[in-house]
Amino acid sequence: MTANEQALLAQMQDLGYSHGLCITALQILSQDKLAVSDMLAFIYDEQPSEEDFIKEMARMCEANSWDTIG
Repeated sequence: MTANEQALLAQMQDLGYSHGLCITALQILSQDKLAVSDMLAFIYDEQPSEEDFIKEMARMCEANSWDTIG
């Protein structure tokens, strides 16, 4: 796990996100180092709810034409 991934996980845990969301988000976002950095900035700046975090992650996936985990 990279330093940014560790920081993102720690921030997600600090905000009380579910374990399942944390693991799934890291699996998806780790496809692209820039995505991890972007989400880390987003979570620090916005401190979003789980729902808003998921919406932003979905937007990023669509923008990057990523498939689901697999």
